[in-house]
Amino acid sequence: MDKTGIIEMVQASAALDGVTLDLDECRLLLEKNVSSAGKTVHEQMMCMGLDGAYKHCLEFARAHEYWSPYRIKMLAVEALRSFGIDGNAVTGENALQKVCSIANGFRLHLGTTPPEDIYRGSISIHFIVSSQKPWADGNDVMGRLLMNYLQMECGLAPVIVRPSQRSEYKRILAIAKEEDIAEIFVNYMMDHLHDAPEKEKSKPAGVRVVYTVQKPSAQRPSSRQIILQLLREHPYMTTADLAAAIGISAKGVEKQLKLLKEAGSLERIGPDKGGHWHVI
Repeated sequence: MDKTGIIEMVQASAALDGVTLDLDECRLLLEKNVSSAGKTVHEQMMCMGLDGAYKHCLEFARAHEYWSPYRIKMLAVEALRSFGIDGNAVTGENALQKVCSIANGFRLHLGTTPPEDIYRGSISIHFIVSSQKPWADGNDVMGRLLMNYLQMECGLAPVIVRPSQRSEYKRILAIAKEEDIAEIFVNYMMDHLHDAPEKEKSKPAGVRVVYTVQKPSAQRPSSRQIILQLLREHPYMTTADLAAAIGISAKGVEKQLKLLKEAGSLERIGPDKGGHWHVI
């Protein structure tokens, strides 16, 4: 892990919270201390705070320092400074203790635990922090930071959620928190472990994603065709999501899903809650 890797994680994590600096602007800020026109102080301060926190994560990871709530709060002091949050002020340390227990369990078996298990454990840490909210704000930021921290310590490539996945990432995380089922979020993140860097498209932060379907000018596709097209692009869509996108009832969607499964065009991977769709 070098400076470039840290900057990439900083930019991607900040972008998920609405920061509009692209990778080049973030690199210019963190390597040259040069700000970019049109970027707010808050955006730039967030990137600088995350940069410091990620660098400390890398130092701790290399030294194999024991995870403790105190150490996590040290990282939060830097990472959450731009939120106006005191990283030492937590609503309770139960979540931090749970995170440390998971991380230290993996640290005791470095080199013998399968990478997939470590990835799942690190993503679970992200979910615990995001759902239990130890801090007044910035919990998703800290969840991503601690997830990457454990991955770095275990010698794994850090998971980086790309900007184009921002809306889907937030949607899946919200569903998992509402249902209190970590596997929904873990499975989604496992599907995006090694997403390649991409050219970021400019898109206003916070805009709700509307699922759209390209329709032939001559004839409107059937509901079944639309469902398959949507599920190819968004395998974690729920029945309610599909109903809203297509404009039919939830019962109508369930009927079409049943017919598609019977026809061998669609299969469900995993349980109703926590699984996803696979178009065959």
